[in-house]
Amino acid sequence: MRRLKMIRIAVSVLFLVASILYAVVGSPAVASLAADVQISLSLMSVSIGVTLFWVVATFFLGRVYCSSVCPLGTLIDGIIRLTRPGRARRSFAYRHARRFRFDVVLIYAVGIVFGIGVTTIMLEPWQVFRNLVGVWYPSQGEAIALHLGVGTVTGLICGIVSLLTIVITAYLRGRMWCNEICPIGICLSAVASRSQMRIEIDPDKCINCMKCEEGCKSECIKVVSRYVDNSRCVRCFSCISSCPNDAIRYQSGRNRVSTPMMKRVDSLS
Repeated sequence: MRRLKMIRIAVSVLFLVASILYAVVGSPAVASLAADVQISLSLMSVSIGVTLFWVVATFFLGRVYCSSVCPLGTLIDGIIRLTRPGRARRSFAYRHARRFRFDVVLIYAVGIVFGIGVTTIMLEPWQVFRNLVGVWYPSQGEAIALHLGVGTVTGLICGIVSLLTIVITAYLRGRMWCNEICPIGICLSAVASRSQMRIEIDPDKCINCMKCEEGCKSECIKVVSRYVDNSRCVRCFSCISSCPNDAIRYQSGRNRVSTPMMKRVDSLS
């Protein structure tokens, strides 16, 4: 179970490198494959099959797309590691999900319907990632801006604003961008709330060490209540690898209390 994090890191780094190659040099075989599996609702005519695949995968496995395949998510993880070094990195705490996040989805949908390129380039994770690469490679930035119907200068400004937003939110709130700003992540969270494979805390094994909650970049673990908000969990598996008592697991279904004193006792006749 603890190997899940290492597998996730290996897969996410592979997709990040392939995505960078695609954004910089075009579409060689491996790099093109990394691009083809991304969710890009602004290109729905060519990606509806991919989108449906990830909806089904999320229903069964949770938000593995956000942790392993989305290059922007991996980039955010890297920023968290760089901006919160050492013990400071382990200082997250549970926070309630904000309702306004679904307003972002509405804004994004309106932008797609009316062809507002700025909305896509600022919110859609794949396009945001490509635009960030375009900040460092102007020729690629021009191509992306042209494809989305915005000016080169506008695209550059959007890229800089996106970079600053991602760095600030990653430093302050970890994966906040993925759960409260990214429309793809917010939509997948609605499916992930009912995922078949879940992160669950075993109340009989948990020793309240708080390591899982303090290390949760999605701020979705509440140890005191033995609760994990699986809708916001991006399946990074850091909680599992940090638990000293194997009390938090990736499993099918929910836990049931097994301590005899916690069970119902029938009245004696």
